[in-house]
Amino acid sequence: MALEKIKESVHIYKAPTNVGVITNDDREAVLIDTGIDESIARKLLREVEAAGFHVKYIINTHSHADHIGGNPFISGRTGALICASALETPFIENTILEPAMLNGGAFPWKELRNKFLQAKPSSVAKQLSAGPVHLCGLPLEIVSLPGHSLDQIGVLYDGVLFCGDAYISSSLLDKHGIPYNVDIQSYLASLEKLESFACDWYVPSHGAPSRDIASDLACNRSKVIELLEQIDGRLTVPWEAEELVAQLCSQLGINAANPGLFFLYRTAVMAYLSYLYEQGRAKTFIQDNRLLWHKQ
Repeated sequence: MALEKIKESVHIYKAPTNVGVITNDDREAVLIDTGIDESIARKLLREVEAAGFHVKYIINTHSHADHIGGNPFISGRTGALICASALETPFIENTILEPAMLNGGAFPWKELRNKFLQAKPSSVAKQLSAGPVHLCGLPLEIVSLPGHSLDQIGVLYDGVLFCGDAYISSSLLDKHGIPYNVDIQSYLASLEKLESFACDWYVPSHGAPSRDIASDLACNRSKVIELLEQIDGRLTVPWEAEELVAQLCSQLGINAANPGLFFLYRTAVMAYLSYLYEQGRAKTFIQDNRLLWHKQ
């Protein structure tokens, strides 16, 4: 895959997880994410170097494996410094934390320690917070976009906003079944924040760059509301969380075909239950040593 120029100093390497390439007049480059593994990172770096660019920094929008998996290879080859937000940093440096979190904090067994859930670790040299930052002399704006992960960030430069997984292109939304988010209130707030921007281009991590994402944002919000209503509607009788996962997957016609996918769906459902609890729309109680969810 070749680099695609969308502005004079902004390129995209289109892959299953899109990578941004922002350059200065000295042909120094800041990468936005690095893909899932060394294989992708090798191809990415080959294209970047063929274009005459020299990677100096990597900004990880968040710590999921498909965004950080190429960090060790690219930073090892180029000496690039890795930057990330404060809460994502421990997950980048200690990648066992992601599958452990999915597994309720317990050490994850082998099937959960795969490249889709656990990347190779890398060291973060600089922590980023919302606001302006200069890297390679480039005036970047860090945008807080939590919800999909605890402390996800976007990167804005020259009218191009790299959004991470703050939204999914509507053409891909149904494929995800129960889109993975860990904080529904923050996710909805991030969608609202994206509506307030007037950018030339929006680049999601999954899907095509777009000049207008109003319909995508509406589809993402509708999906959240739809799932909230489906889960809320089932709480007229008590349910265990895992029973709700099974019910919802059956209703949506999706298959938790392996432990990793099951735990991703389970975490997403737990995020909805937590949201309903915080909204005063759900409660928990213990019965026969089982934690049950029910309408408030």
